[in-house]
Amino acid sequence: MVDFMSEVARAAFAQIPPACRFRESDARIIRAYQEPLMALEAGVVKAFYDTVYDHPATSAIFVGGERPAREVTLSNWWRRTVLGPLDEEYFAWMAMVGLVHVSRGVSNPMMLSMASFVTSFVADRVATMPLERAQAEALIEAFQRLSSTVGSVISFGYDRAYDRAVVTALHDLAGMPESLFQRLRHQEVMSALAQARAGGTPAS
Repeated sequence: MVDFMSEVARAAFAQIPPACRFRESDARIIRAYQEPLMALEAGVVKAFYDTVYDHPATSAIFVGGERPAREVTLSNWWRRTVLGPLDEEYFAWMAMVGLVHVSRGVSNPMMLSMASFVTSFVADRVATMPLERAQAEALIEAFQRLSSTVGSVISFGYDRAYDRAVVTALHDLAGMPESLFQRLRHQEVMSALAQARAGGTPAS
């Protein structure tokens, strides 16, 4: 499973333009500000789950009394993100989060919006730190690239897991090979695009 998750993470990285992709220089910047970033842990966790639980669609993901356990999970992610290492194992873990989201019913819009929330939270707090402007901008940019890359890896893992589950189910139930599933999915997408264009929806 770890090898598969690493493969998913590498495949996601390969599709991200280099200018947008997390890089070692970003990891060095985050390491340089570990102490002030670690001080944000409690605030990040509380603000994250206050936001999630305040919206019916996202709060419905959880069962009663689950919040403390999920806060621990987010705290663990924050510590690993800030303290590192931000290596292949880390991004393989992010790919596995995509599988967890499929099993829990967490959609990519939910995940990506909350990834953006964390990035904005960090940017707001960094702006109040006693840093020179260039230092603050470099730290914010590094965290933005990390968040964007993490979101890409998680969403890619989600899509791969979902497709894999559908292909397996169709094969088990009807003997449908993956190539036929991919062909049918492509046809359905093209049909939806044709309907959108016919209805006057801008589309390339």
